[in-house]
Amino acid sequence: MKRLLYISILLLPFLCSAQRTVRTIKDFKNLKVYNGIDIELIQSDKQELIITGEKAEKVKVKENGKTLKIMLRLPETTADGKVKVVLYFNKDIVVIDANEGVTLTSRSIKQGYIEVKAQEGAFVNMVIETKYLLVKGSSGGVVKLTGTTKNEDVKLDLGATYHGYKLVTKNVTNVKAGSGSKAEILAGDSLKAKVSFGGTILYKGKPEFFSEKKVIGGTIEERN
Repeated sequence: MKRLLYISILLLPFLCSAQRTVRTIKDFKNLKVYNGIDIELIQSDKQELIITGEKAEKVKVKENGKTLKIMLRLPETTADGKVKVVLYFNKDIVVIDANEGVTLTSRSIKQGYIEVKAQEGAFVNMVIETKYLLVKGSSGGVVKLTGTTKNEDVKLDLGATYHGYKLVTKNVTNVKAGSGSKAEILAGDSLKAKVSFGGTILYKGKPEFFSEKKVIGGTIEERN
């Protein structure tokens, strides 16, 4: 009896970490993730969530119209590396919104338009192929993108960072960086760059059209 109890105690951490929830989800256009959850997006032929980790049962999934929200149930406030979500989707996600220390990744997303948002220390790292891209970063959010787009619009503020040297832009690149934020850009044929309040824009490439504007300090520099 004592031996069985001892074995059960030893196995308890493994059993907890092996918690797994599978859930079918409705069509959605907007994705919002919170509370430091680690999530991977996989373009697929199905719409499904797979949730694992010690805190898997504490994950709350809210479907409100065309918006899918993934968060922790109160009083939990942070995943602490104990939640892993894999989201399979078969319809375009128009807005991908990471908040509150979330880590969001994807190895391949192909669609016409994508809006990527990161704030409150969230980190987004994706490989994309799109025609039009909008990136928004705020309050320490970090976005790293690889792949291709025809047109790119980047808006950063409050210490956000955008790593875009490995994203090839064919046509227009518009970038705004304010309040200590930083953008790294591989410019297309046209580059419009604006910094304010200590923002930084570093760009590679040889755009045929280039315009820059600085408001109350900031840096715009070409890098090789």
